[in-house]
Amino acid sequence: MIVRRQGGLTEFIPSPQEKREGILRDHTLDLLANLDARMRRIEELHGIEPEAAEAFSELMALIRREEIEAGRINRELMDAGYLHEDLSAAALAAQAGRNQP
Repeated sequence: MIVRRQGGLTEFIPSPQEKREGILRDHTLDLLANLDARMRRIEELHGIEPEAAEAFSELMALIRREEIEAGRINRELMDAGYLHEDLSAAALAAQAGRNQP
């Protein structure tokens, strides 16, 4: 997270990596739901039992609930003023370099 402070105003800007990860995370769930719907149609046409599809749907529902909860917690933390630390490999390497004598 990039933090910009100007004239008493604090602006939180997602880093390019955070934007990329967010897009992948958000769209991956939609892509999996689309794939699930297509597979269900194929399975129905060929008379395949729906147990695996039902198990996948339950797993996807669990993942969506966890994502909603993680988003809620993230908003609460940001509203409380907690900042995300950049834990990318480059940031960790730079931090290790700064801490060495």
